[in-house]
Amino acid sequence: MKSQALMHLYLEQVARQGQTHLIDQIAHEDMVDEANQIFGGPPGRAGLLAHVKGFRKHIHDVEMEIHKVVGDEDQVMAWWSFSGVHAGPWLNIEPTHEQITGTVFSFFSLEDGLIRRYRLWLHADFDPPVIFDSSHP
Repeated sequence: MKSQALMHLYLEQVARQGQTHLIDQIAHEDMVDEANQIFGGPPGRAGLLAHVKGFRKHIHDVEMEIHKVVGDEDQVMAWWSFSGVHAGPWLNIEPTHEQITGTVFSFFSLEDGLIRRYRLWLHADFDPPVIFDSSHP
């Protein structure tokens, strides 16, 4: 699978639709999800699973828009945005039960066509806004 198609599959089917079983097909078992590690989640694929489940659990009625995906066989980046209801503790912020929007840049490092490392940059429109860079927490 080409890197851009892999990113689309992750964002559209895994993140948006919750088809988390696909993680086994798109990520190395010992892959690294930087954001998950920062928040103390499990290592490997289980970490990516926890990341996706946490986002979907704490942000309800999610709508996502993919603005741009670029990449080559080893690296891929997506610029996307989301909106939803902040229904659970997320980014160390207690639920507001209000609409939230965010802009995200997701980066996959790939090996043998599978995710080896996931890092992200996020701007969440809280008051005040939260900027999170998994490479520089």
